[in-house]
Amino acid sequence: MSKRFIDDEAKRAFTDAIESVEACSSAEVVIAVRHHSGSYLHADVIVGAIAAWAALAFTLYSPYEFSLASILIDPLIAGALFGLFNTQLPMVRRALTLRERRRRRVVTAARAAFYEKGIRMTTDRTGMLVYISLLERAVEVVIDNGVRDAVPKTEWALATARIESTLRHTMDANAVAEKIADLGRICEAVMIRSEDDVNELPDEVCAP
Repeated sequence: MSKRFIDDEAKRAFTDAIESVEACSSAEVVIAVRHHSGSYLHADVIVGAIAAWAALAFTLYSPYEFSLASILIDPLIAGALFGLFNTQLPMVRRALTLRERRRRRVVTAARAAFYEKGIRMTTDRTGMLVYISLLERAVEVVIDNGVRDAVPKTEWALATARIESTLRHTMDANAVAEKIADLGRICEAVMIRSEDDVNELPDEVCAP
């Protein structure tokens, strides 16, 4: 990415999206952005093992002579360095992990965040967490019973799918924020905001 996904402009855009949804409905929205939703050590080990194997093959079959110490130690060093370097390569870590496994990690992390941040504690059970995981390029929208019972399921599924599609194809925080704001149109029709509505959750973006 040419710039960080979350900068001051992006945070403002996400905050505006939260306020937009909450201004026209009784929904309580929280947005959380995470670098990743689980350990990808296995991918780093795979890259390190390949690098170590390649280094060993080079020392054994190269026309240059290597000492016994180099043959034993150099592949280990190469493997460790490449494995460490891979921790900074989300594209490689993503490619070396099954899509289903990535999805499960995002869903699990999103549901955990929903409870940890007390989003389930709103009076009318109208809490909503939009969880964005960057390495997986995935979005999970976790909703409380008050939202689940009110919104039309098919329309809601399409709207939340558009959020993830926008993230996956653009990695543009402002574009993602626009799709989140679109949820307000659905909520407005079925979750009427009362005149004495109280904002129970902070309108902040939880980001690393």
